[in-house]
Amino acid sequence: MTTLRVVRRLASAVLAGALLVGCQGMPLDLSKRTVTDRAQIDAYKGRRIVGEATGFQLLLFIPIAINNRYQTAYNDLLRQAGDDLLSDVTVTESWQWAAVGTLYTTRIEATAYPRKAPAPTQDGGSTRR
Repeated sequence: MTTLRVVRRLASAVLAGALLVGCQGMPLDLSKRTVTDRAQIDAYKGRRIVGEATGFQLLLFIPIAINNRYQTAYNDLLRQAGDDLLSDVTVTESWQWAAVGTLYTTRIEATAYPRKAPAPTQDGGSTRR
């Protein structure tokens, strides 16, 4: 009888631990590619880009692609930006109820600005010796 109690408690602890770890998401750092100095961008050539990702919560209990959707949407945004720098970043979260769960959508919008070309040297780039 004591062994059965120990097994039940151990199984409950393992299940609770698995549920807690399964519901953990990673923080997203948006500052890596954002504009810090307006002098480094061409402010007249900005374009609006959007990254989006969706996850599903089955029966309001089982997460499917829920925890990484911010990172997925941000990676999509960076892919569209190429080498451009980002500004005016907006994160929008929406959800829609389905018959057996809930769809969660993360949408990240930003303005992508190309970097300014380096200023040419006064001697036209040639080196004299």
